[in-house]
Amino acid sequence: MKKSLTKLGIICLTIPAAAQVYSAPRENTALEEVVVTAEKRSQSIQDIPASISAFDERAVRDAGIVDVSIVAPRVPGFYAGGFGTSRPQLYIRGIGTRQFDPGSESSVGVFVDEAYLGRTGGVLGTLKDVQRIEVLKGPQGTLYGRNVIGGVINVVTKGPSDEFEAEAEVGAGNFDSKNLFGAVSGPLIDGKLSGRAALWHSYREGYMTNLATGEHPQGLDNTGGRFRLLFTPVDNLRMDLIADFASDTGDSFQGESIGSTANEDGILLGGGGTPKKSGNKFKQYYTTDTKYDRDVDALNAKIEYDFDAGTLISVSTYREMTYVDDRDFDNTSLDVIRQISDEESEQFTQEVRFVSEPGGSLSFDGKVDWIAGVYYFSDESVHFDTFKYGPDSAVYAPTADGSYPTDVTGGSFDTTSNAYFGQATILLTDQLDLTLGLRYTKDTKSAILSGATTDARPLVSADFRVVNPEQEFTSTDPKAVLNYRVNDELSFYASYSQGFKSGGYQYTSLTASQAGIVFEPEQLVAYEIGFKSQWLDNSLTFNGAVYQFDYTDIQVSRVVQLADGSTPSLIDNAGESRIRGLEMDLLYRPTVALTMNFSYAYTDAKYLDYVASNNVDYSGTRMVRAPEHSFNVGAEYIVPFENEMELILRGDYSYNTEFFHEPGEADAKYGTTAPYTKEDAYGLANVRATLTRDNWRASLWSNNVLNEEYRSTILALPGQVINIYALPRTFGLTLAWSY
Repeated sequence: MKKSLTKLGIICLTIPAAAQVYSAPRENTALEEVVVTAEKRSQSIQDIPASISAFDERAVRDAGIVDVSIVAPRVPGFYAGGFGTSRPQLYIRGIGTRQFDPGSESSVGVFVDEAYLGRTGGVLGTLKDVQRIEVLKGPQGTLYGRNVIGGVINVVTKGPSDEFEAEAEVGAGNFDSKNLFGAVSGPLIDGKLSGRAALWHSYREGYMTNLATGEHPQGLDNTGGRFRLLFTPVDNLRMDLIADFASDTGDSFQGESIGSTANEDGILLGGGGTPKKSGNKFKQYYTTDTKYDRDVDALNAKIEYDFDAGTLISVSTYREMTYVDDRDFDNTSLDVIRQISDEESEQFTQEVRFVSEPGGSLSFDGKVDWIAGVYYFSDESVHFDTFKYGPDSAVYAPTADGSYPTDVTGGSFDTTSNAYFGQATILLTDQLDLTLGLRYTKDTKSAILSGATTDARPLVSADFRVVNPEQEFTSTDPKAVLNYRVNDELSFYASYSQGFKSGGYQYTSLTASQAGIVFEPEQLVAYEIGFKSQWLDNSLTFNGAVYQFDYTDIQVSRVVQLADGSTPSLIDNAGESRIRGLEMDLLYRPTVALTMNFSYAYTDAKYLDYVASNNVDYSGTRMVRAPEHSFNVGAEYIVPFENEMELILRGDYSYNTEFFHEPGEADAKYGTTAPYTKEDAYGLANVRATLTRDNWRASLWSNNVLNEEYRSTILALPGQVINIYALPRTFGLTLAWSY
């Protein structure tokens, strides 16, 4: 039978779990358990035959995790970069996407309280009042409502409490950063209704400087809140209602233009002028200051009804998002191109599933645990990009009223998805179980794409409007897992699964013919063999896995220059790829005061057959954003004092070997910008010292303490590369109180 949860530990990537912020001194070196809901049941992470990393409430707080991108360095094989909150790039085991438009899907799904965040522009944001973050690797479909091909980031926020609780936090740091947070929770009607309310505001001045104006892009200015009600009218009925909002304002992203090997001053569609340069990566000259405004509002209702045979669960979500992103597209002192992105989206999801009760009347005498469900997803989005050309562009010809020449491209996109899924775990013997899963998905998409121009050049040469015929994408994806428990401390598993990501439409079409190009679905077949183990009276946890992904028809987004001279951002399918890897996680507590962790990932990801839309052959080269080696090492030491005071010292270091932002392994034969697409190896160190006493906690911290300079992404244009740098060293002081 399944082993007792009380004997289990925590996956090695996480800081030890703690049920309360302030707990009694440890009596032994046994590692605390972490219970996750990654497979739609409350289970110990050691019981799940899959590669999962988890961060509990204390780990999230002590690691300073405030958005998804900060999770990535702590999970080898997980890369998170991008151009800012509206244009994230998430990759797990080499599988990810750079698309951020409504016409396509994300390869890595982000779920918050079981709500799928369908619009890529809304997956990065401030994470506050979080109970747990889980990272699942590989295709997920038989249990998650929305099918995802690369992995899942599952965020669980704090729910209402049975007794009154309150929290408050204030912090300050460099870049004029400020952080305010407060939450209250407790019963409203004894035994029937409880609630929780949390509000926050986070600000950080941008770490880039516009030397022309003194403004600071790449900043943070977020205000948000979450309100929850848990209604229990009878013992077997629970209704969890969530409303949250978030508002981001301030500056958009900007970077450093480095041209190409042929011309370091090269600017796409530039008129030949020489831009003014500073020699400082973080201080540049821009013609205009950036503007960014994003609003996200969401409602979530989860209703659970318990039967003797199991639990019927309904999860309904509504989510709307708007954002405007206005920036200097050429990233130089020359007035060449300004881009304004404007998007509005509405999303609705409905999931109904039944979860069998272990040992219940539908468990076949305790031999089968199963889940079955149906899922509906709807997204309506409108996205337009406006390009305004200045006097330094190659095509500038002012109109009679002195206005800018302008091109506009974009459209409206509708997506609906219907899915049926199920999974059953069959106990073959006391030590061996078999899990079988199956999912059927049908995605239906339509799009109306258009373009407009004021001067018939340079991007949009003629006005167009294309009503694309409705497209259907279907897939049936199985899963099988064999899990063998040698004893309560050691188990082995082998799994087979398939993943699917539907096709879609282009979003920056420059011509009617481009607007009619439909890219095809991706397919993935995943094999994994792994083990989970605990040793030395549960003071040491050691888990590992090897895997292979056979990946076909990969959707790749690139800005290309076509024979007609246009430079669209086209999405095409990249033939075949193969990804092989090895991962291991180790957590050890040799004494009650010291806890150490180490994690490592080896990733061998290659394009086997990839000829791009501009007829360039990348076959045989390494895939993008997949460093061959990555690791994370950390340690925590607790120093007890009198009067129940503790000093907690924490340090972490993560490292990636070199990787590539664009296909071609930075080989000059792929063009004059190719040599600038390699990211050299880099390491990130974080330190934190926390002093606790009674209900108070004070933390002095620093992230990227070695001030490593590296790029979170690049924008590779014909003849021009723009570097978007990641956050440099930050440090600060945080004071918190809880009741």
